Amino acid sequence: MYSKSEKIIMWLTSFDFMSYKKAKALIENIDDLEDMFDNMSNYKSILGKIFEKDELAEMIENSNLVYIERCIASYEELGIKVVTCISQDYSPLLKEISSYPILLYCMGNTKLLKSTCLGVVGSRRSTKYGSSFGSQIVKDIAINNITIVSGLAEGIDTMAHKSCLEVNGKTIAVLGGGLLNIFPSSNKVLAKDILQKGGLIISEYKPNEPCIAYHFPVRNRIIAGLSKGVFVVEATEKSGSMHTKNFALEFNREVFALPARANDIYSEGCNKIIQNGQAKMVLNASDILESYGKTVEGQSKENVLELSMDEQVIYDNLFGHEVHFDELCQKTKLETKVLLTLLMRMEIKGIVSKLPGNYYCLNTKK
Repeated sequence: MYSKSEKIIMWLTSFDFMSYKKAKALIENIDDLEDMFDNMSNYKSILGKIFEKDELAEMIENSNLVYIERCIASYEELGIKVVTCISQDYSPLLKEISSYPILLYCMGNTKLLKSTCLGVVGSRRSTKYGSSFGSQIVKDIAINNITIVSGLAEGIDTMAHKSCLEVNGKTIAVLGGGLLNIFPSSNKVLAKDILQKGGLIISEYKPNEPCIAYHFPVRNRIIAGLSKGVFVVEATEKSGSMHTKNFALEFNREVFALPARANDIYSEGCNKIIQNGQAKMVLNASDILESYGKTVEGQSKENVLELSMDEQVIYDNLFGHEVHFDELCQKTKLETKVLLTLLMRMEIKGIVSKLPGNYYCLNTKK
């Protein structure tokens, strides 16, 4: 299943002293990894420039693959496949970036690593606006055979994965910890759904490694690296999503952003990168698909609602809630007669339903 060279790369990463920089330097400076492994003493002049004497001595003393064979056997029992930077399934797009991962621990369909991908990122505290409009765009992208890549975090990441699965699309989740430590734990069911529906979950961290705060911004380079473009749905000016945007620009990827109201703090990052020309404004899926050289082949059944400004205010306040008419008056700041007229109009359109006790809710069938 694994070539000897792939096993050697796994062997390299098993040493405690092996930093990313050292492993990468060895891989890029040794033409024949198998010969180096079998005749390590012949490569001391090259290896001595990369490793300390005690580190090199430890490598020579442990130049066998017994431990790696055991690891591979345990990974197989867990349904984990290791894709190294020289493996056939490794993403050629990801390999282009200077900070490409040496290896990826994978569960699911590793063929997706070579598919056409769109990274989707945004706030963990997403708003109704971002979730609703972002979901519609993600669905229309996914049904046009583009793989959705995100980070399995709360908020926009969760929306992106779920929306993709709802239209039977393919999605990749990039974790900030090991595959056996899904974070947040509330997304364990979502992770299972991704795998059951032909998706992929990946991490550059060993399976049992916990999620650590600094892993997440580092993880974001993989989301950008795998993707032809990155779609920022909602983000404050200083956020992890802006880090992903920076990676995307560094890697020469296209950046897309969903605009929002000028005073919306949850989207100030999106509005700013649209304003300064770093991102293309996205009003519908076509704005992204055109950059991918695609025309819209289909649209998901759920259509974007055409609402007036006042109707949108009502819609936002009813999203996910049953609200009493009096409370709706206070929240929308609309006059009673105006609110009644708008609610009746929205009922006729099938957008709103009136409930007993003068409560209103959104019509879930719409």
